[in-house]
Amino acid sequence: RHLVGEARALVALLVRGSAGGAFLDPSRVLVVAVANVMSALCFGRRYSHGDGEFLRIVGRNEQFGRAFLQHQRSLRPGAAPRDMMDAFIRLQREQPRLQLEHVPATVTDIFGASQDTLSTALQWLLIFLIRYPNVQAKMQEEVDRIVGRDRLPCAEDQPHLPYIMAFLYESMRFSSFVPVTIPHATTTNTFIMGYLIPKDTVIFVNQWSVNHDPAKWSNPEDFDPTRFLDENGFINKDLTSSVMIFSLGKRRCIGEELSKVQLFLFTSILVHQCNFTANPNEDPKMDFTYGLTIKPKPFTLNVTLRDTMDLLDQAVQRLQAEKAAS
Repeated sequence: RHLVGEARALVALLVRGSAGGAFLDPSRVLVVAVANVMSALCFGRRYSHGDGEFLRIVGRNEQFGRAFLQHQRSLRPGAAPRDMMDAFIRLQREQPRLQLEHVPATVTDIFGASQDTLSTALQWLLIFLIRYPNVQAKMQEEVDRIVGRDRLPCAEDQPHLPYIMAFLYESMRFSSFVPVTIPHATTTNTFIMGYLIPKDTVIFVNQWSVNHDPAKWSNPEDFDPTRFLDENGFINKDLTSSVMIFSLGKRRCIGEELSKVQLFLFTSILVHQCNFTANPNEDPKMDFTYGLTIKPKPFTLNVTLRDTMDLLDQAVQRLQAEKAAS
């Protein structure tokens, strides 16, 4: 629900910035879009893309602790949880062994961890769409055939859109936008393939190498979504499970499934509603910068509507009516 409203705002901003054949840098609006979805999910509120206060505190997550105090005061006994913060507070009240002061930190961690990674992922998704227009066309053909033009894609469509899912997995594999995991440590002496890993050893997983290992991936430097499809055109789950972007084991990212759903919905709605075109004056080479995440170097694109925004407008109106009635 939160994402559909944000997708509508995102499409409007991208199309407006592309008016008259202009090319725009999408990075800022993607950061705010992701932050807004997570803000609504965690704290029950989204902000305008032009909200000065929100833009100042995006990236300064500790200030969201104030939302915890507001939620604690306004939570009504017996009422359905409004968001993740409500759910955590209620869980703590039911299980006193959980410490209340951990609630805002946990929710803020979820909010903060998603911000940079998901907005970076969306930047890569857009650059792949404009660099591989034939892939974009195949995605649009699939979503038109399965979903149609009279409604928006939804989470329930995911199993029926294998090419779009293959595109997402190939985008994660190819970009490996989280190249190395955050540090973990061994709690006991551990043996892996005969090698001793002593207790208290700090461990990093090189996810980029895993995703580009030629022993696992045929032509790993080629961007090819079809590598994830079997001979019948269905997703090869054995292969998708080999893509490493959320770490692995018991300490893997707890937001993996939530992130994948968000990326699927953003991507499927965007290709259903829009056409994306590269700036012909820019180098088509996909350079990137290193950091906690691997980000594509700044690029611009043009975004046009395939039809109208009526479906997005109607979806937002229905959600607003449902919220008012609840």
